Amino acid sequence: MPAGFSEREREAIRGRLRTAALEALARGGLGAASVESLARAADIAKGSFYGFYPTKEHLFLEALESVEDRYRARFAGAVAGPGSPEARLERAFSEAFGMADSEPALRGLDMRTADRLARALPPERIEEHESRDIEAIARIAADWRRAGLLAEGVGDAEVAAAGYAVFLVSAGLRDFPPEMGAEIRRVTARGLARALAAGGTE
Repeated sequence: MPAGFSEREREAIRGRLRTAALEALARGGLGAASVESLARAADIAKGSFYGFYPTKEHLFLEALESVEDRYRARFAGAVAGPGSPEARLERAFSEAFGMADSEPALRGLDMRTADRLARALPPERIEEHESRDIEAIARIAADWRRAGLLAEGVGDAEVAAAGYAVFLVSAGLRDFPPEMGAEIRRVTARGLARALAAGGTE
């Protein structure tokens, strides 16, 4: 824990570091920022950085987890309101596409970045991240089951796969013409909803 910083200052610095990491991801990935530039953006000395994070990869993963938390909250909450289970789930997947397309850090994330993080971070940190993912998806799936939205037999793995499908489709559409990309997102959201929803189509 860095000496000389109050608890409030430490939390503010961590917030600035996360913001700097997300901006770097939006600019071009892990290689778009050095520890020195991240520290400078947070208004701390380079040496102080290591009192907050052991490596820049630890910072990048924590920053991405903060985006994932917002993504999942929007994804889970979009089912509120009227409509059939299929219509409500389609809203959720459309909302997920919206965030995947509008969040700069997510637009800058690709499989190479994910692979680099996985190779650079210790196994226990990757396991912690994977556990967070599993728990978050399990909560969403449980909420959707209680609301009667999921078809019988749809498990947590299917809900997780559908969420990942949004990310993968979004990443693959970055170079498509906007009109075609919008149609593919719409059809994909509808198809994912239909695959998971209770009660069939409207």
